Amino acid sequence: MYRLLLALLGFLLCAPSLTAQAQSHPQKASQQVTAPAVSSTSQEVVLDMVFRDRKGRPVLDIRPGEVHVLEDGVEQKLTSFRLMHGKTALSSKESEAAVPQAAVAKSGSIQLNPMRQVRLVTLVFQGLDADGKRFFREALKEILNMAPQQNLYFSIYVVDQRLQCIQPFTNDHDELLKSAKRSAMWSFLEYSKHTAQVEQNLMRTVTQGEPQLFNQMVGTGGPTVQAGSNQGPSQSQLQNYVDWNLAKTQYDMLQIAGSENREYDARSTINALLALVQGEAELPGRKAVLYFNPSLYIPDSFKEEYQYMISAANRANVTFDTVDPKGLVTWSQGGQGENMLNGAAAEVRAKQMRGGVGAVTRAEARSMDTAIEGIRSNPLLWLRDLSRQTGGFTIANTNDTRAPLSTVMDELRTYYEATYIPRISTYNGEFRRISVRVDRPGVKVLTRSGYFALPPVKGGQHVLAYEVPLLKAVSTSPVPRDVTFSAAAERFNQHGPNIAYMLTLQAPLDGLKFVPQKDHKTAVVDAALLAVVKNAKGEIVKNFSKDFAVRVPLKKIDQYKTGDLIQSFQTGLPPGEYTLEAVVMDRNNNKIGVQESQLTVPQPSNKLAISNVVVVRRTEAVKKGKPVSNPFYYPGGEVEPRLTHTLKGGPGNVLPFYFVVYPDPAIKDAPRLVMHFYKEGQYLGAAQAPLPKAQDGRIPYIADLPAGKFTPGSYEIRLDVVQGEAKAEEKVDFKVD
Repeated sequence: MYRLLLALLGFLLCAPSLTAQAQSHPQKASQQVTAPAVSSTSQEVVLDMVFRDRKGRPVLDIRPGEVHVLEDGVEQKLTSFRLMHGKTALSSKESEAAVPQAAVAKSGSIQLNPMRQVRLVTLVFQGLDADGKRFFREALKEILNMAPQQNLYFSIYVVDQRLQCIQPFTNDHDELLKSAKRSAMWSFLEYSKHTAQVEQNLMRTVTQGEPQLFNQMVGTGGPTVQAGSNQGPSQSQLQNYVDWNLAKTQYDMLQIAGSENREYDARSTINALLALVQGEAELPGRKAVLYFNPSLYIPDSFKEEYQYMISAANRANVTFDTVDPKGLVTWSQGGQGENMLNGAAAEVRAKQMRGGVGAVTRAEARSMDTAIEGIRSNPLLWLRDLSRQTGGFTIANTNDTRAPLSTVMDELRTYYEATYIPRISTYNGEFRRISVRVDRPGVKVLTRSGYFALPPVKGGQHVLAYEVPLLKAVSTSPVPRDVTFSAAAERFNQHGPNIAYMLTLQAPLDGLKFVPQKDHKTAVVDAALLAVVKNAKGEIVKNFSKDFAVRVPLKKIDQYKTGDLIQSFQTGLPPGEYTLEAVVMDRNNNKIGVQESQLTVPQPSNKLAISNVVVVRRTEAVKKGKPVSNPFYYPGGEVEPRLTHTLKGGPGNVLPFYFVVYPDPAIKDAPRLVMHFYKEGQYLGAAQAPLPKAQDGRIPYIADLPAGKFTPGSYEIRLDVVQGEAKAEEKVDFKVD
């Protein structure tokens, strides 16, 4: 501990006691930051279409003027319309020949993207018994016999408690067949073990870095070849580039799947398929998923999550072709639904026979829900719905899969692609239904059903169902401010490719509604928090949320209302300009509050650095030896931040502040701390102290200032950390009552 006495201008300041621990002094937050209305721009929609005549034959001479694309009944202006062929792989000579020389002379370079020529087929199976797996392997053989092209890549996944990888993308047919055969007798543990090994292999490929095939990169248009160059990329270089991109896609996909806290059945299915869609979203072109499941079922409680997955697939150009591996059956697949409907009807009749007298049984109370579930329980309905909404094909009630699988492969190779800019003024979260009309009698078009009007999402991020009204509030003009809360983004570690941040939202509980329950003993507060980070293009690069439904004793409501609802999220951001949008929703009184702030992320550096200074609300002890999991952890404890900087003074209180120092590993000298104090802009004095040794490259520090020595007023503390000749600075402003 270091203590220094200073007397300036009649103000007696006892230099702060600098310790490694802080006391807990929870206080209520009441600050609100105003935010301007948020404007949005639309993202281009890429729409795949397949046209067929009355006999099911493909139509390949459709003209742009014959096609009309509508969103919610409003015709859209197409920015492009073309027939896509993908029967042969792209070589460097072919790619150069495909571009007019006039374009080369004008632009100075040729924009190429080898990934554009790749066609991806992902085979996913779920819930298959021995017969179903045998059906799957036979279907795989038939598909591979129809696919001699080298630019057709296949992967195999299984949904078994989570998305598990059997075979990463490859065009090696023998390897695909071996993987399918080898996994036929596996259980969940074997799937999981194999997936972990695949993930390690993919990680090793990804960490080698993206192959640099070309002389330079132009914007986001992909690799380029300089005009006049006689040497284009070789076939092996193109192959390395494709292999790396596919490895990165699947590694990101498995990372997304592994980070989710899934439940079984419907939730596992939707989240696994969503992870697959998000993983392939960054790749251009048309992607097909052949999904084998004999018992797909989406309960009514998950319909919003399911519809969001459909929307994400449609925006990512992923088509689901669904397969019922039971083949031709002689019994009704709606039998379970019929039983459920009969059961629901029996409960209603029982109640009628009683004349409505007596206690209502649980089965009677759920009779309507049971009837709805019965109607929805036929797995064929869901297989057809999934394929129909994503522009795909359903294979069911047949043991001869050759013809339908041939149709699927043909539609993957050859299709029409249209693009347009939708007329979206704000991202209101509503589902925008797509329909296509063609001015040619007898021609049917197969395409996607639509998507949610949500901001563009990058990097595997996705939006949960309960987040939709929160995102809609951000796009409302003027933004609602019915809930008072505070939000902040605190910067931490700069040693690495991304800068570490902690995003914190804090809402006073006395501003939220507590609803008494029927037991007359408890009350419930029901709220949701959302933090969204957008880049300069308006794309969501990070989104975090928390759904709260907390039951508290009625007799303790007043005590709870003196506290806050607080949640922190950890993230890492590359350098650039960002917008932080924060939302708090109180469902009990249907009120929402929105805030927006700008965030400038600096360049990373291995030099001496200091984090933002955080006002400490309280600390929580953690078990000894627990590894540091986020910047708010220090040896033995965890900091809970306080976003309001109005603190309580007076004897017996302390003013706790937390920060982290990151020493320069290249400098041998130990860093030291100097704190400069100001009141109302006037300099009061300084206190300095040595810092403890760094652990894992960081020095977490809590400064407990004796509040009794701070008279009411506005203060500023400037922190200087010196290491050799290097110096890092930070400051914090606060007010003492």
